[in-house]
Amino acid sequence: MRSVDPRHSWSTGFARTLAEELRHGVATGALTWGEADELLNRLRIVIDQAIDLTPLPG
Repeated sequence: MRSVDPRHSWSTGFARTLAEELRHGVATGALTWGEADELLNRLRIVIDQAIDLTPLPG
């Protein structure tokens, strides 16, 4: 069953695009698999911070 939630569609598309770009970067020699893994780890942190639902003080 597929989700009709547009957020699900967007996040799935984003993840697929990111994976495709990283694979392309490794295939062309622009990145190593280690660098691609490190980039993903850093992006996870940035994305988690961007969607943090904790209210800001003040």
